[in-house]
Amino acid sequence: MTDSSLNQSVSQNGQIRTPIANNPLEWHIEDVIRHLTSIDQSLIIHAETFRKHEIDGKAFLLLNSDMMMKYMGLKLGPALKICNIIDRVKGTKKSTSLA
Repeated sequence: MTDSSLNQSVSQNGQIRTPIANNPLEWHIEDVIRHLTSIDQSLIIHAETFRKHEIDGKAFLLLNSDMMMKYMGLKLGPALKICNIIDRVKGTKKSTSLA
């Protein structure tokens, strides 16, 4: 007997949500937002900006701090935090742990 709920997580408001795909290129906009906020909850204030600019997994991996500041209106601090997360997703060695 297989229970599909074992492959899902429950959000804080009790809604069942599907897990984020392992391949970031397959992430939808909400997956990107969920990943960002799972690492740094303070980034939740930028969720609507990611929705507005339709930042899915493919776009997420192409972002850099200049783009986020110039076109998305983010300040330097959050842009750098997001760049660090992007580097970690890409598996680069230059990323810095923020823990």
